[in-house]
Amino acid sequence: MLQGADTDNSGSIDYTEFLAATMDAQLFLRDDYLRTAFDMFDKDGSGKIDKQELISLLSGDGLENAVPTDQLAKYIEAVDADGDGEIDYKEF
Repeated sequence: MLQGADTDNSGSIDYTEFLAATMDAQLFLRDDYLRTAFDMFDKDGSGKIDKQELISLLSGDGLENAVPTDQLAKYIEAVDADGDGEIDYKEF
């Protein structure tokens, strides 16, 4: 992460690089960007991301078998606070 912020490859992060990295993080955490990302996963518009939707998204463009199906279930379980087997927007 630090190497990514060190845009001039000086080996240290100066004030400008720090501000740029901070602004980028704030940009990515904006609700509208998070909602767009969530909607990309939520293919059926149910308001929840299920295992099949994850598999569908992660199986295109040469990503087949990039993440084993059992690992996807573990990812869902790790963030599934209400235990329904799906990821809602709040959990996302």
